[in-house]
Amino acid sequence: MRKEALVVPRDKLFKEKYLEKGFSPKDEYDYMPIALKNYRYEFRSDDLENDFSLKQIITYVLIINPWTKKIFAYRRSANEKLYSEKRLYNRWSCGVGGHIERQDDADPIKASAKRELQEEVVMENYPDPKIVGFVNDDTGDVEKYHFGVVAIAETDEDEISMGDGEIEEGKFMTIEEIEELVANSDNKIERWTLQLLPYLKKHLG
Repeated sequence: MRKEALVVPRDKLFKEKYLEKGFSPKDEYDYMPIALKNYRYEFRSDDLENDFSLKQIITYVLIINPWTKKIFAYRRSANEKLYSEKRLYNRWSCGVGGHIERQDDADPIKASAKRELQEEVVMENYPDPKIVGFVNDDTGDVEKYHFGVVAIAETDEDEISMGDGEIEEGKFMTIEEIEELVANSDNKIERWTLQLLPYLKKHLG
């Protein structure tokens, strides 16, 4: 069965405020009402992945242990049978999530955040992700076709198991450990994660 993705026309999403690159807190400007009013579903294809007139909305959940002040960071798989987006193979990320599918339609963005969390990682208790802002990067080869809805899932768990196979390895890290990861040129890091690091440092204090 062909997969679909929730999309919003770029001119509708950015009609009032254009976010070219970086993170924008929800309490400063909320793109959610615009997205929920103007979305539709399109079949996922090479054409869609290169359609600059549309923004594919992606849920991007940060799993944080506020007591240890650690964030779950992981490296994406490079197995094409498990993960299809070759442009993100082997990249480190702090955001768990993906495309919003028609099955999420009751309350699509929030439902997708919960579903992706349960698919990609195994936890004893799944927290309810809370949307905190948005991330965009129109300068990135992959990112310019996507728009991230950033949510935080707080947990007191110290370890998380891998879920559906899209994650090659992962563990909770301090901000300092993630910065060391970024500083090592041998590592590939997702652009959204890089743009969220200042927010994460401030959030964890």
